[in-house]
Amino acid sequence: YDAAAKLAYESSDKSVAYADFKVQYEADAVALVKSKQPIDISIPYDAAAKLAYESSDKSMAYADFKVQYEADAVAQVIAKKEAREA
Repeated sequence: YDAAAKLAYESSDKSVAYADFKVQYEADAVALVKSKQPIDISIPYDAAAKLAYESSDKSMAYADFKVQYEADAVAQVIAKKEAREA
């Protein structure tokens, strides 16, 4: 159980007692693990609409903009599909 702490202590300058070193070593190890916890990098479903809204003149409410944005996006996809199939 203490092997990692003992190895680290043996390679240290031994300026503190092993018991104190071990407490600090374990605290540092826990802090390191916590710092590497996964973070949420998910992208919201409506991220494209939000980005487009932020770039717009914001002349309409976001909710209305989103409805129009999604309708325009669907129309563009349909048009591209029809052009490809023609």
